[in-house]
Amino acid sequence: MIATLVLLLLASTMYAPVAEQAPARKDDSPPFLVGVLRRDGIVSPFAAFDGKNWSVPWPANLRFLEIPIGLESVPSKWWGKGGPVEEMTAWIDGVNRGTLKVNKPTVIPVMCASQLGLASDYRSPQPVPPLMVQPFAKDGLAVSGTQRVEPIETLAATSPDWGAAVPLLREPFDQAEEEAIRAFTAWKHPVRKEDRRKLAIELETMYRAPMDEPGWTASYVEAVRRFPPGPDDDDCGLVTSARGWVIAGPGGKRTVKLTARVTYCDRRGVAYLLPLGLLKARGHTYWAYQLSGYGQEAYIIAHPLPKVVMMEAIFSPGGCPY
Repeated sequence: MIATLVLLLLASTMYAPVAEQAPARKDDSPPFLVGVLRRDGIVSPFAAFDGKNWSVPWPANLRFLEIPIGLESVPSKWWGKGGPVEEMTAWIDGVNRGTLKVNKPTVIPVMCASQLGLASDYRSPQPVPPLMVQPFAKDGLAVSGTQRVEPIETLAATSPDWGAAVPLLREPFDQAEEEAIRAFTAWKHPVRKEDRRKLAIELETMYRAPMDEPGWTASYVEAVRRFPPGPDDDDCGLVTSARGWVIAGPGGKRTVKLTARVTYCDRRGVAYLLPLGLLKARGHTYWAYQLSGYGQEAYIIAHPLPKVVMMEAIFSPGGCPY
């Protein structure tokens, strides 16, 4: 159910709930609105910054909601402190791709739900997939005002840091796998613990960006451990999928914390990160990204700190029952 989706997305690693903001050290930044820029040119607003704090003013649930027919009909509170928006900047991989004009609200399908977006004059250089393809392709972010967006680095498998990360993940991966197995109440993993730990851990993706403090870096990783299919598995063996943060600082300081799910090879219920950009405001560095998987999609603003990753804004526009 959709409630299950929300719990899944919130129950990620090193996450603190949307609550207190870390103390600021610089003057307030101008307010701005952030939206996901879809490949079809539709902007899905999902978070607003008021100069100090983040909020989620745009509606996620359209039930019992009167859909605005024009920009002038959009309630002022939906825009956040920055007020109504007619123009935004398209940011793709941290590069300013110019100004886009939003012209009217429009309803779009997101998984098994409907979401209110803003039609714009943006035209992607990439082919636009059919509307029924979910999760729908995203090009980047649309941001109002003068706020800039920087890229989140995607590491290549040939990078030395990629190879160095795998040994660091082994113990946290094993712990996350055990917690995922214990979460089942009427199922026991067919492979013994000692044998599970003999199997390799495969790093699939690694993203990285600098943090607020000089010398500190936040990385987000996704890794798997695959098991040979059993006699009743129809050639679709079990897979442990883990994801989470690696926080590294000066002097070898490091924190690694993962969460995991055990599924069959279809990985149903596993969410994957799509980096959208890095936002620096009021002296802080925020990740903007999408988490999505089978029947689930959410947009998140996260603030990595040395001991915790603050979830500043979480917007879940739609999900499907399992």
